[in-house]
Amino acid sequence: MQAGNEPMATYVSGAYRRDAIPEQAPLKDISGFAKSLEAGDFIERLPWGDYAHLDIHVRPQYAKAYQERLKSGKKKLEGAGWTHLQKPKDLIKSRWQLLLMFAGSFADYSMLKFLLFCVFASGILTSIVDGTIWAFVGFLEIGGVILMLHLFFRYPFTWYLERHPGLIVKDLGCGFFRTTGMVKFRTWREETFEAPFIEFDPYISFHVNPKGPVSYKLLLRHRYTGWQTTVAQVADIHKVELYAHWDELQRYMDVSQPLPDVPTLEKFRPLDPTTAEHDAAGKRGRPADYWATLDLAWWEEEGYPAHLKKIREFPWSTLEDRMEKSVPNLAQGAMV
Repeated sequence: MQAGNEPMATYVSGAYRRDAIPEQAPLKDISGFAKSLEAGDFIERLPWGDYAHLDIHVRPQYAKAYQERLKSGKKKLEGAGWTHLQKPKDLIKSRWQLLLMFAGSFADYSMLKFLLFCVFASGILTSIVDGTIWAFVGFLEIGGVILMLHLFFRYPFTWYLERHPGLIVKDLGCGFFRTTGMVKFRTWREETFEAPFIEFDPYISFHVNPKGPVSYKLLLRHRYTGWQTTVAQVADIHKVELYAHWDELQRYMDVSQPLPDVPTLEKFRPLDPTTAEHDAAGKRGRPADYWATLDLAWWEEEGYPAHLKKIREFPWSTLEDRMEKSVPNLAQGAMV
């Protein structure tokens, strides 16, 4: 299964290999490094180079979207696609990010119910205190505005963006580059930062969302400058899935490993040397069109729940941290 005119991958000498991590510079300011971690709500540093081989981008919606794209040929909303060469990131223009967060809040059913409840409760209490019904009528008008915003962001706004993704998407060439071992992302200064993958340390941090519940983020923090980028964010009950996100990303960047066996990368497997050799030797254990022909109903009802159970039950704390052997004082400086 070829991928159009995509070129065969060629690895450079700086590509990441878990068994060949070069010795790196030690941390210069141990106390400052530790203090910066404490100030950032980091709660856990994840290990490098030891894998569970459990992928996260195999959810039923991903498999379904992949099969639909094969049939229709349509591009994804998020812009540039994930290939054997690059996993893009930071595609949403910065000036749109706040608006999308605002739109997402009003488009959410749970948030709508919460806001309407607050409006009506406030209207009733104000009317009781004021002794008239006019205060309640005023709050009804506010509720109407909230409902209109919900309908606008949920339907015409979403419909327009799906048909004109270029309005909010701009590919600045940021992402994770398998063949070179580099990472490039936008900073808060609207600039781009680029450094080798092996110079980043993975951390899980917690955040309290405007809606109330806690969420967890998987962050990559550059150990020598402090610049960081988000890999994934999940609700508190799905925290364990961040381990699978890190496991999958490492194997994507590790050219000694085949590409993660996920739907979106299936058509690129013959174009990656390590993966092509792995599959030709019969080590994949699946047909070349596994995800393209997968029974979606079975995967949603049985296959994926079983896979998710493996992620939740895997002993993630037992994985070895090979990066500590490459950075002399990493363990001393990152006591999170």
